[in-house]
Amino acid sequence: MDRKIGLKIRILANELNRKAAEILKEDDGEASSSIQMRILNFIHRRNSQQVPVYQKDIEQEFDIRRSTATGVLQTMEKRLFIERSSCKEDNRFKTIILTELGKQKVKENIVKLHKFDELLVQGIPEEELVIFFKLMDKLSENSKKINKEGERIT
Repeated sequence: MDRKIGLKIRILANELNRKAAEILKEDDGEASSSIQMRILNFIHRRNSQQVPVYQKDIEQEFDIRRSTATGVLQTMEKRLFIERSSCKEDNRFKTIILTELGKQKVKENIVKLHKFDELLVQGIPEEELVIFFKLMDKLSENSKKINKEGERIT
């Protein structure tokens, strides 16, 4: 069997991102990317726990590059979902907080994405989902053990 795991995962990720963007499309036709929504949810969770959020936290949580995080956050700021303010302890750092519009968007999209997740796993037994998540974790672990030459790091 010809197995191209990375390609299959990439294709599925693209399909899911497109479908999530379609579901989260605004009434004015402007789409909120799924990464924007996941970041809004992350900020919401941290803000509600009184934990400050910095760009570095988002880069680490979502395993994205600094340039990607910067672009997404700038878009979210322009759309008035978030605000950045200087940290009292260190002016080099900007804390990220949700605006009222951002909080409302989180509430709306949690409902939409929860339904999407339910429909996505419909007809798949719980035992298979447990195996799926274990396999995803193992693939992730293995991926981190491969160097840039394509060899396994021991």
